[in-house]
Amino acid sequence: MTRSPRRRRALLVGCGTYTDSSLAQLRSPRRDVEELGRVLREAGYDQVSAQIDCNAREAQRAVEAFLLQARVDDALNLVYFSSHGLPDRQGKLYFAFSDTEKEYLSATAVAAEWVRDRIYESRSRSTVVLVDCCFSGGFIAGMQARSGAEADVDVLVRGLPEGSGVAVLTASGEREVSFEDIESEVVRPSYFTEAVVAGLGTGAADLNRDGRITVDELYEYVYRHVASGPSPQRPRRLGMGEGSMVVAETTVVSPPAAQAESPLRAPSPVLRARGVLGYAVFDGQWVVIGQDGFGHVLKGERRLHIGQLAGVAFKPATTLNYGYLQVIQKGVQPMPISRFGPAAGRPPMEDGASVSFSKAVNDEMQQIRDAIEAAIGGPQGGVRTLPSKKTARAAFGGAMLWALGFVAVLVEVIVVAVTVTDSWEDHSAGTAITANLLGGFAVLAIGRVLYVNHRR
Repeated sequence: MTRSPRRRRALLVGCGTYTDSSLAQLRSPRRDVEELGRVLREAGYDQVSAQIDCNAREAQRAVEAFLLQARVDDALNLVYFSSHGLPDRQGKLYFAFSDTEKEYLSATAVAAEWVRDRIYESRSRSTVVLVDCCFSGGFIAGMQARSGAEADVDVLVRGLPEGSGVAVLTASGEREVSFEDIESEVVRPSYFTEAVVAGLGTGAADLNRDGRITVDELYEYVYRHVASGPSPQRPRRLGMGEGSMVVAETTVVSPPAAQAESPLRAPSPVLRARGVLGYAVFDGQWVVIGQDGFGHVLKGERRLHIGQLAGVAFKPATTLNYGYLQVIQKGVQPMPISRFGPAAGRPPMEDGASVSFSKAVNDEMQQIRDAIEAAIGGPQGGVRTLPSKKTARAAFGGAMLWALGFVAVLVEVIVVAVTVTDSWEDHSAGTAITANLLGGFAVLAIGRVLYVNHRR
């Protein structure tokens, strides 16, 4: 009696379409599933099933059926998620699907604990879970975004017996959030999935060149790729016994050939600079503008290829004013410069294509600006350029500031002198001094606004 060969099976679940208006529509999950499915089929997987844009009930049924059909002698059972990842008030993680309602996660989403229980009940001795999730309307690679508490991805392996043969690779172990590029005509996989696809598809993840790609090797390859790119996210690995699990077999190639085939080598050094509540990164091909935000508001990062850019708007910082770097996309009107408020003289905080910065990082931001312009062929149409000298209106604003400030101080001195020498009643004196102080501050504020908004 011949023994059937050991199977490698995969279930890929992705969702980018949601009925809940509070969950942003995503484009990458479909591309993630399609690309990973293609690579796994080429790698010889016996079964590759996919669910795209399904509801929570359909996703649960697919996961349960897949794991119930697992056999003890399977070489590997791989489960992949690409969707929004949402933590509840207690930090428990849920995978969102088309009918998920953010306010009712336990009833309308799929809990990570539920997935863990299905893994525990299955007969599989080699299970790999790959997780690439999105959260709060922007592109997030990972499952540990905070919403009062961390989304506890560790639950996927917590409580499993020693030697269960379960490994979980997540796109990030931190609370990084990314804006999805809604203007790009080309939909790309996420950083994490792109690295997995490249590592398996080219065989470059076979680090010891023995013809097998283990979970450990895949993780090391993906980590290096993501860490060398423009995104600050860092993949994470959980589980036990994963080193012996073979994700795919590949043709052994010499190291030089493997490097030639791999598209992941950075063509130039990665430039990074930290701004005010954000950062800018450029690796020679991709620009990343990140925002730290406040909680989940104005938080995330935007990734733009140089082929999408028309130029860069740049203003150096001074001692009293922040500068800014703003990438200008082809065919897209950039957000205008704020004229009033705390962001006066800069793009507004909600602009996902710009970052403000202090004088201390002028040089670093200048290097990024120069590198981007060199990559796209220099400044092009539609880019705002700063005058080398102050304009007449800026000079007028500065002069008004000093003149009106001098007048305000002079008037105040006169009022105080008259008050003291004429012995006005306390009430009248207090009223006069208060009124003139307010008037002086108002004059100074007006002069300051004129100066700031006309000097750029």
